Amino acid sequence: MPQSTPSSPSLIWFNEDGLNPGHQMVKDYADAPRVYVFDVPELQRQKISKHRVQFIYEALLEIPSIQIYQGETVAVLLQLIADWAIREVVTTETPNHIIRGWQNELQRSVALTTYPDIFPVTDTTSPRRFSRYWRKHERSWLTL
Repeated sequence: MPQSTPSSPSLIWFNEDGLNPGHQMVKDYADAPRVYVFDVPELQRQKISKHRVQFIYEALLEIPSIQIYQGETVAVLLQLIADWAIREVVTTETPNHIIRGWQNELQRSVALTTYPDIFPVTDTTSPRRFSRYWRKHERSWLTL
């Protein structure tokens, strides 16, 4: 773990469901350190493809000043919280039950602020096939 202490009592934790470098939480916590944890055993348990891992990594490279760690997500974050005297972890909401479980674990030790993830489409209908959804909404996704 790095020895330097960040100047902010908050930490932005990016998860694979919220990798937007322009997210409002980044603007609201501009001085907070930004971290992501590659939890390799969990990625393997979920059978995440190498292409998805590559996508996550490339998306992380778009986030200024991101610090990327490898290890068990909660353990790494708790160590950073302790080392840096973090009082608040800021992250995005997610439908992923595993990440929500990690968020619940973190709340036992630190304040947790979750921002809603931002989707450009407000249509809540569930198309039968992704291609039909894409044809209907591609214009709004491509203009982000």
